[in-house]
Amino acid sequence: MIETGQAIMRLLPSTLREMVNEAEERIHDQSDAKGLKFVNEIDSNLVVLCDRDQVRRVLTNLIHNAVKWSPRGEFITVRAYSSIDEVTVIIEDKGPGVPDDQVQRIFERFYQVDASRSGGGTGLGLAICKHIVEAHGGRIWAEGTSSAKGGRFAFTLLSAEAIPEN
Repeated sequence: MIETGQAIMRLLPSTLREMVNEAEERIHDQSDAKGLKFVNEIDSNLVVLCDRDQVRRVLTNLIHNAVKWSPRGEFITVRAYSSIDEVTVIIEDKGPGVPDDQVQRIFERFYQVDASRSGGGTGLGLAICKHIVEAHGGRIWAEGTSSAKGGRFAFTLLSAEAIPEN
């Protein structure tokens, strides 16, 4: 439904920091088992216009990938910055990152950077994230290892700041 554009997105103002905390909570046991430290640097007043459940799905998937690829005892950091009409969300880890020649392909269905090291999975997670973000009018990307130290994924959402209050 999401891929064909038939999924209904209910865009409402939502606090980004809360959604990130909820996503991290869903995979807390996995991050705790690896001794990972989760850092949410998002301002508590940052509000985006989104379908909360769908964006939480994107965040959970990206944070889960960061947990999966992070070495034991490292940090996973989520930050965001706002421009006039959009918010950019960044998830960073200290894992191997994505090779430069594969940053475009990783959002294709069933594609995996290194299936022998992936530890399972269908190769659908990032493709689903892409469709959800694009259904929100945003974009999603990964930074290759030549520019990022570790894994670095980012996506944009509409800012709710410009919405007049009633």
